[in-house]
Amino acid sequence: MRKLFVGASLIFASLVLSGCGVFYPNWGATALPEEPAVTIETNQETEPSAEPEASEEPTASATPEETETSEPVVNQLPVDVVILIAEAYSDTGMLEVVAQVPGITESSGTCTMRFIGSDIEKTVKVSAQSASDYTQCFPIEFPLSELPSGSGIVTVKYESEFHLGTSAANSVVIP
Repeated sequence: MRKLFVGASLIFASLVLSGCGVFYPNWGATALPEEPAVTIETNQETEPSAEPEASEEPTASATPEETETSEPVVNQLPVDVVILIAEAYSDTGMLEVVAQVPGITESSGTCTMRFIGSDIEKTVKVSAQSASDYTQCFPIEFPLSELPSGSGIVTVKYESEFHLGTSAANSVVIP
């Protein structure tokens, strides 16, 4: 009787715990991101062409006609860029900036950090990588020795084929 009770308890516990995996396989997951539809604008008009009559002789043009080639136009959607960390670390001698773009997941974008302080402007460009429900810029590090002492501001611009955005300015103090 005891073996039957232990066996039934194990089966019951297995069913209960496996039910968690069935009902919540990706706890906290969000919906899959959707890429915007690409709109391609062309300025080509189709005109009915008339066949030249046999009695007409083709005339040669002295100047060749220029053909206009249009490239597809992709409208970049605006996104919010959030700076998580903007701190000057004197022990490592680096200004470290970490930023993310919530709500989109793509790994083809770039992040550009811009520092402005004491009439000096510095920029650093890094790649971005996708995460579960956001895109994060690779950690941006810049040597403090190349920055002026005092206060400054930092912004991060994210740009990809489909998205574009700039963060709010964050103030930093360079020792």
